[in-house]
Amino acid sequence: MSESEEDRPLRVRLRSDCPCGTGLSYNDCCRDFHTGKAQPKTAEQLMRSRYSAFFFRLPDYLVSTQHPDTREPSLRKELDAMLPTIMWRSLKILSSSKGGPEDKKGKVEFTAEYHEDGELQEMYEHSRFRRLRGMWKYVDGKG
Repeated sequence: MSESEEDRPLRVRLRSDCPCGTGLSYNDCCRDFHTGKAQPKTAEQLMRSRYSAFFFRLPDYLVSTQHPDTREPSLRKELDAMLPTIMWRSLKILSSSKGGPEDKKGKVEFTAEYHEDGELQEMYEHSRFRRLRGMWKYVDGKG
């Protein structure tokens, strides 16, 4: 039985290194977070899974992992406009504080490289995360 044209990119994605930089395959890293089969246990796991969601252009995941206190009503519309214009290249975690399995808050400092309009850019952020009903949520980049 031959592989369909639709299935081939998914199979390649599942076996490829996860874009979040853990060194694990996407299947063994962020996929279960993106499909809702698992929840990140730490703020850093959520940060990495959100980066992978930007990489794979998964706006539903990005909206659902944004804390409702800081989620703008226009977020989905903004993501739909922005996601196709940026090609993410790499993520580097610089530091993290708190954000462990027993914490209620956490911070993750990172840089991410991306291409926009043909130019290589670098984003720096010190993200803040907070638990909501036991699940980690992204608050903002004002840490």
